[in-house]
Amino acid sequence: MTKKTAIVIGSGMGGLTSAVLLGMAGYEVTVHEQHFRPGGLLHRFYREGAAYDTGFHYCGGIGHDDILGACLRHLGVFDEIAFQPLDEDRFDRLVFPDFEFQVPVGWARYRQALVDAFPHEQAGIDALLADMMLAIDEYGLYRFKVDVNVPAFLRWEGTALLDLIKTHVRDPKLIAVLCGQGVLYGVSPDKAPFGLHSVILHHFVRGAYRIDGGGDRLAKVMVQRIKSLGGTVKLKSRVSQVVVEDRKAVGVLLDSGEEQRADFVVSNMHPRVLLDHLPPGAVRKAYRSRVLDQRVGIAHIGVYVQLDGRADCIGNSNIYRHMSLDPVQSFDPVDDHCPFYFATAPNEAHVGVGKRRHDIVLMLATLPWERVSEWDGSPVKNRPEAYEAVKQRTQDLCVDQLMRDFPSLRGKVTRLESSTGLSTRHYTESPQGAMYGHYHSVAQMGRYRPSQVIRIRNFLQVGQSVFTPGVLGATLSAYYGCGLYLGQDRLLAELKASR
Repeated sequence: MTKKTAIVIGSGMGGLTSAVLLGMAGYEVTVHEQHFRPGGLLHRFYREGAAYDTGFHYCGGIGHDDILGACLRHLGVFDEIAFQPLDEDRFDRLVFPDFEFQVPVGWARYRQALVDAFPHEQAGIDALLADMMLAIDEYGLYRFKVDVNVPAFLRWEGTALLDLIKTHVRDPKLIAVLCGQGVLYGVSPDKAPFGLHSVILHHFVRGAYRIDGGGDRLAKVMVQRIKSLGGTVKLKSRVSQVVVEDRKAVGVLLDSGEEQRADFVVSNMHPRVLLDHLPPGAVRKAYRSRVLDQRVGIAHIGVYVQLDGRADCIGNSNIYRHMSLDPVQSFDPVDDHCPFYFATAPNEAHVGVGKRRHDIVLMLATLPWERVSEWDGSPVKNRPEAYEAVKQRTQDLCVDQLMRDFPSLRGKVTRLESSTGLSTRHYTESPQGAMYGHYHSVAQMGRYRPSQVIRIRNFLQVGQSVFTPGVLGATLSAYYGCGLYLGQDRLLAELKASR
């Protein structure tokens, strides 16, 4: 019998996961990726042999009872990945103007750390964490369930994180701590869904890990798995249009002019980008308007600080540096100062001349698309001087703050690199350089979530832009979406068996 065929557009984690699931189900899969590296925001870039991670920095729980670990085992790639645990006593360090809170691994330990730091708020802490567990239980597949209590789910996704926190606790420092890791999904706490925050926090508190080789390694083993299943991953292969006949996806048209037919098509593009790849009339005007009216996620500046020596002052932890106790202000853009930055120093150091160690500190801060959008479309390696000046000034503000916070790093910097939303948009086609694609706010989640299934038959959307953010969200988007065609009960049974 002739195998069924499938095409996947884009090789982000959602697309790669879909390709593996379809390959395991017997499809002959072809992945088309417009970049010369697979992985989307998983990929790295290199300078003189030093690796710079762009979008992947660490992941959460990977144990047998954790959904990400179960997915990676089910996909057949877990054993090909070397996970390195972060500091179990302080995998995240939340640094504020006059105090620091250290987040440990383990939900019970996290609760105890909160109570030890804020004993006068113990009752409120316990009530808040109880609400978090109630919310988490409504996120179906995350809890190895298919059925969802829709009213309860919508309630948790329709409640803003900051609003619910303030119903339980009053201490401004505790409120700042409870909102302190919002960069994990890029939404200010006054707009972030309580349920979404709870799931993402729980995922990381269950365990925090880096990957040897970074996100690049994850993408590489996924590509290898696709090929082992008889699939193909084509790089520098841009899809210009999804071919739709009688409201049914039947293939794609490539920029080269070649048409490739398939029984099933999966898009890992942002829905806004997808609209430009559909023929006229393929979707209703109302759907097009809804997609175009929705806000895309925040853009950022990434600063890569290469050192002559080690970054022991940061250690095997992530730094969430807040310049204010107001958790909303942490989402302000870098302007005349740096209101917030995320920093990490992966222990996979670059060893240079004379075998001397050169650690790399990665920093992330908010830099709105509007600050760089006028130079969109300019040559990647030859941006105008005005753009370079904006980038340089923003980079300097970030690095200056890092040096004030960690003065032992002064005099050790040997190289600085930075990237903005222009780079993100160019290499991943994420609109407005959004690092999480969709803006996962209360106003755009819950009943307003983008749909994975649209009017076109034999067609599916996956990725963080139509689900939840990060590697976990992108992976689960493929399981939910492909489950609609392959059988969700079947995939769930296979997942449970792989635990």
